[in-house]
Amino acid sequence: MNNHNAIGKTARDLVIEALPDPQSFSEMEDKVQRFTHWLGNVILHLWLMWLAVRYPAARVVCPHCGGQAAYQRKRQGKLYTLFGVVRYWRAYYLCACQQGHCPLDERLGLRPNALSAEVERLAGLLGVQMPFGKGSDVFEELTLVSISDHSLDKAAAAYGREVQQREAEWYAEAMNEETLLRREREQARPMRMYGAIDGGRVQTRGPHGEEQPWRELKVGVWFEAKGQPPKQPGGQWAIKAQNITYYTDIAPASEFGKIAWATGVQRDAHRARELVFLGDGAQWIWNLVELHFPHAIQIVDWFHACEYIAPVAKVAWRDDQQQALWIEQVKSALWTGDLDAVIAACAPFIDPQRENDPAQQAVTYYTNNRQRMDYPTYRANGYHIGSGTIESGVKQIAQQRMKVPGARWNADNAALVAKARAALLSGQWPELASRRTHLRKVA
Repeated sequence: MNNHNAIGKTARDLVIEALPDPQSFSEMEDKVQRFTHWLGNVILHLWLMWLAVRYPAARVVCPHCGGQAAYQRKRQGKLYTLFGVVRYWRAYYLCACQQGHCPLDERLGLRPNALSAEVERLAGLLGVQMPFGKGSDVFEELTLVSISDHSLDKAAAAYGREVQQREAEWYAEAMNEETLLRREREQARPMRMYGAIDGGRVQTRGPHGEEQPWRELKVGVWFEAKGQPPKQPGGQWAIKAQNITYYTDIAPASEFGKIAWATGVQRDAHRARELVFLGDGAQWIWNLVELHFPHAIQIVDWFHACEYIAPVAKVAWRDDQQQALWIEQVKSALWTGDLDAVIAACAPFIDPQRENDPAQQAVTYYTNNRQRMDYPTYRANGYHIGSGTIESGVKQIAQQRMKVPGARWNADNAALVAKARAALLSGQWPELASRRTHLRKVA
């Protein structure tokens, strides 16, 4: 309490003697923030100098090879922290393996000449939510620390690489039979799990700035759900998704399948008593599901299934009322699982001379996915048959962040930022931050 009183007296004297009369409370808040920012810088500097050993040992164990590293000298370090640039001195050692290190940096996870873990965490958090230039301005407004848009880019990408590394670890575990057997013994099987995959498009640039074609950003999701679908096609959907985790990448289907398998094992989707997989009908998705989750119930989500009806109506009928009536009748047949009636309704309007004929596309689509459109059975079992969860993921990852005006992404960096954003939306940011706390330098 005496220490608190002394600090309070010092602060009071400072306010009375050093600060002018304020014109508003906002001015008072601003001055206090700037003062505490300066004070934090001083305290961090003093704290680090106090932690540095005054009389370093002659030799310490080398963290690189395990040999003996010899003391060389005190070396200055510079840290980019939440309280500005902080300089400090600490012992530097060099080993016969020609690798040098500073024990204090190793101990505290300091990153000389780079962003501190806390600055990187907040910079990455802004970088995955808004354009880097805007995020840089917001960061300085909130923290009084100036940071470049390039640094925000690097921070977001660093978190994306952490996701990438974690996925590789998960895949190794998912391919290890002993690990799978241990999960079987120690963890209860989920009753019902859902998976879904879709994609968005990201505009990329070449190595010298030239534009490249749009690339597909594949997005997957695992979730659970409660509630019941409506009794009629136009009814209210009461099903709510929960415990949602997203994964994403710009990669061929085979590589994306490995991520689906790795993340699915983490969610125990492969062990679920019922695994329901939703897709838009793309064959590569079903191939992936059949390879990695052959026991899954495959469902073409209801809304994608309906998308093929209206284009047929437009080429079949000129009258809007006839179009609406025909759409309602065909959608009703689809809802009740009468695929023969759906196909029969579309087939008469096929025109081989018409380019990209919607009637032919509809007949092909419904014929190829017939076994995935048993909607009466799905509803009777209480299955979620809508695409809202995955569409939300695609919107939040591929559209809201990756399609900002003027953005031209390097493909690799786009994938990393998207991975980091997917982790944020999945509530995994604190876990990733803990993995980066003791890195010596930003990747």
